[in-house]
Amino acid sequence: MKRVFKHLTLIVCVASLLLNSSCNNHKGEDEKPHTQTLIFYFAGTSLTFYYYKNISALKDALRGDIKGDSRVMLFFQQSEKNSGEIIELTYENGLCEEKKLATHQLPERMDADGLSHILKDIMRLAPADSYSLIIGSHGTGWVPIDGQMDGAVQSATLDAHTAPATYWQRTGEEMTRYLGEDTNPQNAFDIPTLSQAITKTGVKMEYILFDACFMANVESAYELRNNTKYIVGSVCEIMGSGFPYTTVLPCMLTNRGTGYDLDGVCRAFNTFYDDNYGYSGSISLIDCSQLETLAAEMKRVNMGAQREYNIDDLQFYEGQLRHIFFDLGDYVDAVCDNAQLKTSFQQQLDRTVVKKYTLDKYYSAYGVSGKYEITSYSGLNTSAPATVYVNDYKQTSWYKATH
Repeated sequence: MKRVFKHLTLIVCVASLLLNSSCNNHKGEDEKPHTQTLIFYFAGTSLTFYYYKNISALKDALRGDIKGDSRVMLFFQQSEKNSGEIIELTYENGLCEEKKLATHQLPERMDADGLSHILKDIMRLAPADSYSLIIGSHGTGWVPIDGQMDGAVQSATLDAHTAPATYWQRTGEEMTRYLGEDTNPQNAFDIPTLSQAITKTGVKMEYILFDACFMANVESAYELRNNTKYIVGSVCEIMGSGFPYTTVLPCMLTNRGTGYDLDGVCRAFNTFYDDNYGYSGSISLIDCSQLETLAAEMKRVNMGAQREYNIDDLQFYEGQLRHIFFDLGDYVDAVCDNAQLKTSFQQQLDRTVVKKYTLDKYYSAYGVSGKYEITSYSGLNTSAPATVYVNDYKQTSWYKATH
């Protein structure tokens, strides 16, 4: 039964964004800017089957003649891991077609310069008054590519059916947009790298939509707070099917492509998973302008009276024995021993997560795979209580701002 509530360092394995591009001779910089350009990144080869379905859904939506003068751009890595294509989805005379504009080669390891290079090229090819970024990929919240588990925890995780060298081992039969095999530095980058790359473009995104696991993550959102107005993401794993773009794209291109309805995006996602799965419909809309104040409130909580709590009683969002993603609101409710501070934090959390929808359960392919209940849902997850990646966690901007 659906319950509606009012209202990434992550690894995004976008096998992308690349140096040494071999571009066709387009003169995008000479074109009159369009109202908005949507930039889709579909990368990570284990999800290729689903990306083809996603692209087909985008085409179906565009056949409804919703694009207006907006541009729909796609970076797509198919079976080859060393290159990707920039493609425009066009609509004319009742037909939706793919128009290949450029091919980019992958560097040995993705960095902010390589990532900004591809973003700038897409913006050159499709100039607009505003840009939004949709990342379809694997995701592990804020956790860095080279994140190191604490030695004692490595041994303990053996009991959780997890290999000692890695925390992210898939055991479930159903596909989710988990990290999986796509850990090659050619097609993965950390959230700070994404933030730096967007900063280098000189553009602030209207929104970043993460079609990737665990990305309604306060540590990742805080890192990206100056790069985008809004973030759309899920606290838990997103199933391999990803977002239902047939119903989502019209919400991204309202009023003949001149506007967007992010609440509609979230509702379409939640409804799709309610109707087709009955679980994993958790989705959040985060107002990045509120994250600085949320961090200030979190610091007050950390400096205030604390109480002991049982970590096993907290709402968690994956199936590992040693959980890494917990519900932010539930954590503060458990640890804060000052009613006034708790109320102030909750009020700011409600201003930050402006829309949130969930179902009663989510599916996890990690650790002990299966469906798990959601009994407390604030719309943001955090790793503050976690006992894994502790040293890496202390390097995050969120931790430094709240301690």
